Amino acid sequence: MFIGYVVGESTTSSANVLMKNKVREGSYVTLEYEDVKALGLLTSLTVGSDVVDKDINDVILLDDLAKVNRDRIPKFVKGKIKLLVDLNGLRRIDLPPPPLTEVRLATDEELKAVYSRGNLSIGKVLGSNVPATIDINGLTRHMAILAATGAGKSNTVAVLSTRLAELGATVVIFDYHGEYSSLNTKRLNLIEPKLNPLKFSTKEFATLLNIRENAHIQYRILRRAFDDVKGEITNQLKSGKFDLKNVQENLKNLFLEKINNQATKEKDNDKSLAEVKNKIEEFFDEYGDFIDVNLEDVMDLISSARVNVVDLSPLDEDVMDAIVSHYLRRFLTSRKEHKRTGKGFKYPLLTVIEEAHVLLSKDRNTLTKHWAAKIAREGRKFGVILTVVSQRPKGLDENILSQTLNKIILRLVEPTDKKYVLETSDNLTEDLVQGLSSFNPGEALVIGPSVKLPMMVKIDKYEGNLAGKDPNLMEEWNRAKEEELIGKEALEW
Repeated sequence: MFIGYVVGESTTSSANVLMKNKVREGSYVTLEYEDVKALGLLTSLTVGSDVVDKDINDVILLDDLAKVNRDRIPKFVKGKIKLLVDLNGLRRIDLPPPPLTEVRLATDEELKAVYSRGNLSIGKVLGSNVPATIDINGLTRHMAILAATGAGKSNTVAVLSTRLAELGATVVIFDYHGEYSSLNTKRLNLIEPKLNPLKFSTKEFATLLNIRENAHIQYRILRRAFDDVKGEITNQLKSGKFDLKNVQENLKNLFLEKINNQATKEKDNDKSLAEVKNKIEEFFDEYGDFIDVNLEDVMDLISSARVNVVDLSPLDEDVMDAIVSHYLRRFLTSRKEHKRTGKGFKYPLLTVIEEAHVLLSKDRNTLTKHWAAKIAREGRKFGVILTVVSQRPKGLDENILSQTLNKIILRLVEPTDKKYVLETSDNLTEDLVQGLSSFNPGEALVIGPSVKLPMMVKIDKYEGNLAGKDPNLMEEWNRAKEEELIGKEALEW
C-alpha cells in the first residue's frame, strides 16, 4: 500500500515522509530507488497545518477557523523513517533516498525475509501476520525484559520460557511473586526454596541471618561457629547420629553451643555475641521449615528441558538474596566443572531473575548482584545465560544491564527509565526509545544479537493462568458478596 513521498533531506539511516494514507507508528515501510530496496521503520508521526501554524497569534482568527468545517482546513501528516537494511542481499544501505521516493507498507514476504529467519517464534511482527522469531544462539549474550507495570512482562517470560523448554532448553525462574507456579505446560518443575546450611558459604549464611558487611565482630563469631557446626553435622549424618525428626531445634541448639564455646575461648564482645545468638534464634524460628540437611546440592533439583520455577514468594528479601545467589554460584561452578572435567551439570541453563531491581539494585550490594555480575561477564563461555526482568530499569545495576545485549522492551513511560535504558544499551537508539510510551500491552521492541535488526513485535498471548494478571475487582467483590449471602442464608436455615 502506497503511503506517501520522501521529502526534505535524507541520509543512509533516516528519511522524512509526507503521508497520504494513515498508518500507525511502528509500521514497517519499503522505499525503492536506484538499485536500493530499503526496509524502514516509521518511528514517529506529526500532524500540522500551514493555515493553523504554531506561530499564529490571532485568537479571533482561530475562532473563525474553528467555525469552519474542520475537514476543509488543510493539514499534513509527516513521519520519520529509520532506514534499517537494503533488502537486496540484506546489506547496509549506502545511498540515501532522494525526494519524491515513494514510500509504501512492507509486504509480509519482505518482512519474512528479515524477521522469520530465527529458530524460536515469540509472536507476530507488529501490524502483520509474519512470525517474529529470535535466534536462540544469540541469547548467550544475556537478556533483559523491561516494561512498566501491566505492559506484559510476565506474559513474555511465560511465552519465552515454555517455548524454550519445548525445544529442550533448561530454564530456571526465580519467582519473586509466585506467578509461574500455574504455567500451563507439562514441562513445569516446581522447586521449593529449601536450604541446606552445610552447602552455603559463610557470606551466604551471614546474609540469611541479616549480619551486615560492616559488622566485623559478629561475622567473625559466626564464621568460627559455622565451620564447627558444618564439621560436626557432616560427621553425625555419616554416622547416622543426627536426629532428623527435630532438625530445626537441633541445628539451632548446636549453633548456640558452638557460639558459646568460641566466646569462652576468645572472649568476644558480649554485645556482638548476644546479637549473633538472637539472629540465630530468629532465623531458625522463622525459616526452620525451609531447612533440609539431606539436600545434597541444589543442582540435583534442576530438571533439564524443563521450566524450573523456584517459588521465592514466602521469603523476605534477605533470604531471597542468599538463596538466589547460592543457586547462581552453583550454576556457574557446576557448568565450569562440566567444561573442565565432564562432571557437573551437562546442559546450558537460562536463568530468569524476576523483579531484578530488588536483588540487582544499583544502590545496594547483594550477594545475588555479585554472582549475577560474574555470570554476565563469564557465563557465555560456560553456557549460563542471565535474564533480568524489571519494571524499574533505572533501579538496576548499570554494569549488569549493559551486559544484557538482548533486550525485549515493552511499554516504558517514565522518562528516566527510558533514558537509563538508552544509556546502558549500545545497540539502542533514541528514535527507537521515543516510541516506547505508545506501545499497547504485549507490544515490544526486540534488539540484540538474537535478531538481525530491531524488531517491533506483538508478543503472543500465553494460553494459561498467570498469577501476575491484574485482578478483576468487580468479579471478585461480587463473588465475596455472593459468598456472604450464602453464609447468612445457611445460618438462618
